[in-house]
Amino acid sequence: MIKVYFLKSDLNQYQIFPVPSNTGEFVEIEIESENVLNTKQLVLKGGQYVLVDKDTGVNQEVVKKLMDGIDDHAAKIYSTWTRFESEYRERQAAAEAFKSANYEGECSRYISDFAQRARLDNKTATNLILTQAAGLEKLQMELANQRMRKYELKAPNLTLEQLQSIHDDIIKQMDNLMEAYQNG
Repeated sequence: MIKVYFLKSDLNQYQIFPVPSNTGEFVEIEIESENVLNTKQLVLKGGQYVLVDKDTGVNQEVVKKLMDGIDDHAAKIYSTWTRFESEYRERQAAAEAFKSANYEGECSRYISDFAQRARLDNKTATNLILTQAAGLEKLQMELANQRMRKYELKAPNLTLEQLQSIHDDIIKQMDNLMEAYQNG
């Protein structure tokens, strides 16, 4: 039997000898031969350190599928948010111009038509347009951040349950952003 010392903070790092001086930072496991390390990896499961078979590509396929699912979900949300993007940009530009003119002078139809239908004055409509534009920008940034969380799925030693849990949390957070958008 051979004693192997795995670093607790990164179970992919180990040493066989010498015995580490700071043994509290390592997990000691006995194996039959060094060849075991070619096919097994140490994981923390249910509070216990256990040797399990290394990924055989199955997890990589699952990770790719989950990552693609996250991208697809984000794309659906983006397509809703950007459906009238050119109109939003024109309205925002008109509102910025009207505000920078101290709400005086000619007002764009993007503002006046919106104000009339929403039963607002032009100044209030302008401020509302700018608030909504800033809110959408903030939501888009947060959606991008959630989408980038997909790389958490590439962390080593994740179980299928952990992979699914991370995926589900990302999707839930994206759905929360979509709900915030719909609620105004």
